[in-house]
Amino acid sequence: MPSKVAQVAAVGAGAYVGLSTLGSAFVAPVTKPLPDAKVQISSLRGSDSATAPNATSRSTAATAVCGILGAAVAGVSVKRRSSCRGPTQNAAVSRRGRTVAMAATGHAVIMQNKGGGHGEIGYHLAKALQAKGLKVTMLQDSAAKKSKVPYSLYDADLKDATIEWIDPEDTQAYADAAMAAVKDGPPVTHVFDNYSKKPGQIAPLLALTSSPDFKMYTFISSAGMYTSKGELSEDLPIKDPPTGQREVELKLDAALPKKWCSFRPQYIYGPHTNKRGYLDWFLERAVRGLPLPVPGDASQPVNVAHCEDVASLLSSVVGKEDAAGGEVFNCGTSSNVTYKELCDAAGKAVGKDAEIVAIPAGTKTSFPFRPNQEGFYVNVNKAKEKLGWEGAKYNVLDDISAEGFYTKDFVSLGLDKGDIDTSKDGI
Repeated sequence: MPSKVAQVAAVGAGAYVGLSTLGSAFVAPVTKPLPDAKVQISSLRGSDSATAPNATSRSTAATAVCGILGAAVAGVSVKRRSSCRGPTQNAAVSRRGRTVAMAATGHAVIMQNKGGGHGEIGYHLAKALQAKGLKVTMLQDSAAKKSKVPYSLYDADLKDATIEWIDPEDTQAYADAAMAAVKDGPPVTHVFDNYSKKPGQIAPLLALTSSPDFKMYTFISSAGMYTSKGELSEDLPIKDPPTGQREVELKLDAALPKKWCSFRPQYIYGPHTNKRGYLDWFLERAVRGLPLPVPGDASQPVNVAHCEDVASLLSSVVGKEDAAGGEVFNCGTSSNVTYKELCDAAGKAVGKDAEIVAIPAGTKTSFPFRPNQEGFYVNVNKAKEKLGWEGAKYNVLDDISAEGFYTKDFVSLGLDKGDIDTSKDGI
């Protein structure tokens, strides 16, 4: 019987070698092996897994590269189970077997907080890491409300991840639960800490880094530690005495030299956000025909990042550990917008002209972003240059348009109805 219709792609050094089968396997020849290649097999009929056994007489002789061995394989046919190394060890298999990543890159542990501005990160980060071939274990702060998104989506959307609900306030129980969650899995290679705010909280996660296979501890910090105004780069002054997040960075530098990195996010939104105030402020006033009081002249740039882009940036350390080690990166979108652009976009989304009212720069009001005239926004060029991050896929102005997901959610939640509190608007 002919083998299943399948595609095999040997991926390496930024190149693809296309291999397709129709009835029996046909392997397109290549002229030279690709260094550090990965092999990906996609079964077009949805088999549980796919592998490449020994050569058969029905295959066309060719050269393929498998994983880091760069082994030459003459005449490959595709069947239900095989790999260039035998069984599909460390392979990341998607549901229904449509994609098998034959060079899984390790085991990532995410420690996710209970909510707030960073509450959606773990959900998207787990997806991003799985897409890169990692096994994912998520330690979720049990103080999060399971009935609310994204936590209510874990069972349906993160079926291939291991989710453990723990109480991180009990340090010993936290340490025991973290160790128990990974004891039966492959060695931990990556930790993503989206919880700690002081150095004493990292001990349970540091205990997971003892394996010789461990590569990187990534800490999700905060851009709020910068003391400068305007555009923020990583070398600008930070608060002194240091914030708790900065103390965590210093502790990691001492405990894991060159095996830690830190990302400093700013304003985050997304489809399952825990903190809607950043964008709702504009829509709430625009839809009701109320003025939008903005400190200064509204020309200040702001960095408002979609959570999927944040997860993409965080996960870009995988495979770039040498470049990331010991470094601090700003975390956000690669496309800033101005306060005025957000006001105008909100008005257009609800079919009304936005009435922008200027109030003195520096005035502290209900306005959701920094009130100084220079603004306060991160520059993410360092991450793009060192980690090869391609930049943001989302733009907040599109997402709060009339057809954007955020505005649609705003309306579906009934946030366009009723009265709002404007007592702290400053006008």
